[in-house]
Amino acid sequence: MSKKTPRKREKVVPKLRRPPKDPGLFLLRTLLAAFPQYVSGTYLAQGMKMSRVGVWNRVNNLRMQGLGIDAARNRGYRLTKEPALLNQSLLEAHMDAEQPNCRCVVLQSVDSTNSEAERLLNANRKTPFAVFANQQEKGRGRLGRTWHSPATGNLYLSVAFRPKLPASDLPLTSLWFGLKICHFLRDASGLDVQVKWPNDLLIQKRKMGGMLAEAKIDVDCIQGLVVGIGLNVNSKQKHFPKSLTGKASSFAESAGHALPLHELASGLVRCLIMAYEEYLEGLDFKALQKAWKEVDALQGQAVQVQTGKELLRGIARGIDQTGSLVIRLGNGKLRKLRSADVTLST
Repeated sequence: MSKKTPRKREKVVPKLRRPPKDPGLFLLRTLLAAFPQYVSGTYLAQGMKMSRVGVWNRVNNLRMQGLGIDAARNRGYRLTKEPALLNQSLLEAHMDAEQPNCRCVVLQSVDSTNSEAERLLNANRKTPFAVFANQQEKGRGRLGRTWHSPATGNLYLSVAFRPKLPASDLPLTSLWFGLKICHFLRDASGLDVQVKWPNDLLIQKRKMGGMLAEAKIDVDCIQGLVVGIGLNVNSKQKHFPKSLTGKASSFAESAGHALPLHELASGLVRCLIMAYEEYLEGLDFKALQKAWKEVDALQGQAVQVQTGKELLRGIARGIDQTGSLVIRLGNGKLRKLRSADVTLST
């Protein structure tokens, strides 16, 4: 398997300025910035504006939430382990360093993070914001399919925006987000992640995740945009239903070790917000088309395409300027498809 060296990222070290609005957030951000070193209890007490006993109580509360925090006499505290499932406090500490202007909510279970994000948009929640869940009861993918979403250390998240873009931009917007997510995951995991048009994420032809962009459209204008991602991060093969045997896998299975869930989650939000801001500045389609070709899991492959009642077979030839899939049929003609169910021919 082709592997790449994960990109090292600089940590943001908090500075003591004024009493923190949230002492718990200061505690976690400080421990994260110092990891894997210890932070003295005196430093934490001064920064949190509380007694050493108060710091101890905060640490014990985090331990009860599943965080591993080691304490050593004359050395202080250090993080040793993160929970197997997303923790609101730890994720907020990561997010505060990555995207301080994007608020997040972590739910233990929800019907769908996209649906929850849509409800919050309708309730006039300030954007951008992110919705995470450790489990989805009715997770969904393209074409109304169910997304298997157990509480096994995976990522189910949605980020919401109010872009006011032409509705015709939605297909290219989806491809742009998918491309940026793919690049981020390559850097974060060191694995050769590819995109299968329009929104599946693959490693060695096995599905690792997918992206679903849904829009609220009014008078041909996108008033609300929700970008949902489902990623098999730390699942094991035993967690997948038999119907997905040989078809799906996880990043942990491919990498041979678990990935840091909270760092990956906050990094994905940062990736989506940067992709959104870049898109608003103006999309260079030729650059998109070139970059897409480099990660395209279908390029030059024999494919089978179901579009309505029509079944087509041909060779995938990338995307056109509208984001449609281009295939060359057996008779040599090119066919462009805006929506279809595509599988690699066996």
